[in-house]
Amino acid sequence: MKPIYHALEVSGISYDGRGIAKLSNEHDSESALPLAGKSCFIADTVPGDIVTARILEQQDQFAEAQLIAIEQASGERSEPFCQYYGECGGCQLQHLKIDAQREWKAQNFFNQLQKAVNCETCEFTVPLVSEDKGYRRRARLALEVDKKSKQARFGFRKRNSNELIDIDACPLLTDGLNQALQQARPQFLEQASRSTREFTLVEADNGIFGLSENTEKPFYRLEASNLTLHFPQSGFIQVNKTINEQMIAQALNWLQLTDKDKVLDLFCGVGNFTLPLAQQAKKAVGIEGLSELVDTAQQNAADNNLHNTEFFQADLFAEVSGLPWFRKQKYHKILLDPGRPGAFELCKQLGKLSAEKIVYVSCNASTLIRDVKELEKQGYQLRKATFMDMFAHTTHAEVMVLLEKAQKQKTQRDKRIASKKQMFKF
Repeated sequence: MKPIYHALEVSGISYDGRGIAKLSNEHDSESALPLAGKSCFIADTVPGDIVTARILEQQDQFAEAQLIAIEQASGERSEPFCQYYGECGGCQLQHLKIDAQREWKAQNFFNQLQKAVNCETCEFTVPLVSEDKGYRRRARLALEVDKKSKQARFGFRKRNSNELIDIDACPLLTDGLNQALQQARPQFLEQASRSTREFTLVEADNGIFGLSENTEKPFYRLEASNLTLHFPQSGFIQVNKTINEQMIAQALNWLQLTDKDKVLDLFCGVGNFTLPLAQQAKKAVGIEGLSELVDTAQQNAADNNLHNTEFFQADLFAEVSGLPWFRKQKYHKILLDPGRPGAFELCKQLGKLSAEKIVYVSCNASTLIRDVKELEKQGYQLRKATFMDMFAHTTHAEVMVLLEKAQKQKTQRDKRIASKKQMFKF
């Protein structure tokens, strides 16, 4: 029989959103297994909960458990607002208050960073946040006939499963996407088959795309920069419009561009960062792996009358030091925004460009930290770090850091940051 522990107090949250409790012999276990002192991961719990849980599996350093009952609920606990929560795999944190979610995600990132790299002169800045519902302007849904029930389903993947959950609305999607989804549901359900079809839905500033044939090219506006950017219907776009604007503004602020600067934007996509950078710099060069995105970025620059830009296609996971945009070039500032795999091979080569500042944006803190360690070896020092709540109610986080070429002696600014850092608090 698998042991049951009572009166377990949850004191933290793991990277994947599970509560963490410490096991001891005082927790009235119904088994004499040697679990005392181990950390125990319990899904659907939050810090401050006191719970009863059944041990499902144990490893050398930790155990995994199933929540049986909440004996005393934490003050940080929240009632989930979505009827599909717990079954749908989209959200993991609706049972935790939004401010607590943000504090956990930010502190988790900062703690990881401090353990891995030198943060002595790094300033942890205030997180960027937006509305926590109705923020998602892009989503991927699937359509199929369930093999067991023979029922048509149109929706998202279930939690820890490849099966679909049929939904008629999602509270995280924009109102426009939800309305379009509800209107299209009856027709799509009639067309469902045992073969799974996937759809990428996006609310652009010129309409909804992905549910029907549309020859028009979608675009979105960057209001602060007065820019219009087109993008492929099935292509990438930052899901949270508000955070995207804030993120661009912060990157510009951190880079402190002048009209004499030449700036390099790596993994530039359709120019989401490149075009705002070009408005402030002497020249902006964007590098992207997909030719369609390079063509779109070039057209976006032309449409916005930004003639101080240049775009190249390149495999940024390979050797790039011999390519014309890299070899014998001088860039004053660099911005990179890779996908989840990060940019390890590229970061090994960036030191050759001798840029004064590097801003690194990522949706994967682990690969960012790995790459920052590599940039440290090339003489860069971490100066700023922040968390951006791009994906509220999920365990995912967008993060950003600023690195500068290290100085041999500490400046007065460095000493002020080091002394203030201990006082940083949400």
